[in-house]
Amino acid sequence: MSPTPPCRPSLLPLPVDGGATVDSVSASAMEVPDVNSKDRATLVRECIAAALSVDLEAVPLDANLMHDLGADSLSFLDIVFRLEQTFDIQITRGEMERSAKGDMSDDEFAPGGVISEAGLARLRSLIPESAARVQPGLRPGQILSLFTARTFLNMVEGKLRGQTL
Repeated sequence: MSPTPPCRPSLLPLPVDGGATVDSVSASAMEVPDVNSKDRATLVRECIAAALSVDLEAVPLDANLMHDLGADSLSFLDIVFRLEQTFDIQITRGEMERSAKGDMSDDEFAPGGVISEAGLARLRSLIPESAARVQPGLRPGQILSLFTARTFLNMVEGKLRGQTL
């Protein structure tokens, strides 16, 4: 069994009847506690901080993960894994790509490998916190460079509401 990410509080020993505790293996099968948006934001920031090996204070919701915090593509995999484990959700790469394109074909979204004006408008609506960085010339492989902690918080909240990305 791989180590559990430190951002999942439900994996800590939990008190049960008579003062005993539930160990981390059986606790992992329990539901994630219902937390409010502020608590979810903190949990998302904790997952990001743990994945990037930085202090929680270094991860404000609007910090750009690549430009401000030095995340790379492997960091994103770690962040997604931690979020999936923490919130008991699944975030797939294919889902994120489909979300970015919406109902546009590959040629409509990024003709010649450059995101079209319609694609840029879609990205601005999906990631409003990064709208200023969504500029002509953006390529699909650069979409991750737009992500902030808030982007992941929005994904988590959508997933918890049962939405696909």
